[in-house]
Amino acid sequence: MLHDVGKTRISDSILEKPGKLNEAEYEDMKRHAIYGYELLKNIPGIPPSIALTALQHHEREDGQGYSLGLGGKDIHLHAKIVAIADVCHAMSSNRVYHQAMPFYKVIEQMNRDMFSKFNPEILMELVSRLMSTLVGKEVMLTNGRFGTIIMIDPYHPLKALLKTGTEIIDLRMEKEWQIERIIG
Repeated sequence: MLHDVGKTRISDSILEKPGKLNEAEYEDMKRHAIYGYELLKNIPGIPPSIALTALQHHEREDGQGYSLGLGGKDIHLHAKIVAIADVCHAMSSNRVYHQAMPFYKVIEQMNRDMFSKFNPEILMELVSRLMSTLVGKEVMLTNGRFGTIIMIDPYHPLKALLKTGTEIIDLRMEKEWQIERIIG
């Protein structure tokens, strides 16, 4: 909950800008991680890992993140977890600068980044746990059909077994279809 506390020191004109940030605005936005660390590091009762998570939640496994350009083993475990959750949330939420992406596109993009930006073990755990919470939920597929998830394959968590009326659809066999959206 505190990873973005440093955004309290970023101008509303940047935080609420509907378009792409220019280079100077982006540099200012990136400072929120440092601001968050500075705000949290000396608060009594808050473990140091919380401040480190605020500082490192935009670092990436391949060293291409910010604020310090850390990679792999130099990033705190909590920051790796928060980084994945933060990106997943950002991509799947409506923001002033973009519309929410469909569920399958969020997961596809994160899977593409699995061995570069994100820790693969943590990402697979997130996907597996996320999908297991969807058993019994109604979803819309990319072909416009609706169904209820009845089973998740632990080896292919995105390729669920669905019930649509009287038909059972195994998404492992339907290469063109994906879960577009979770209905409820």
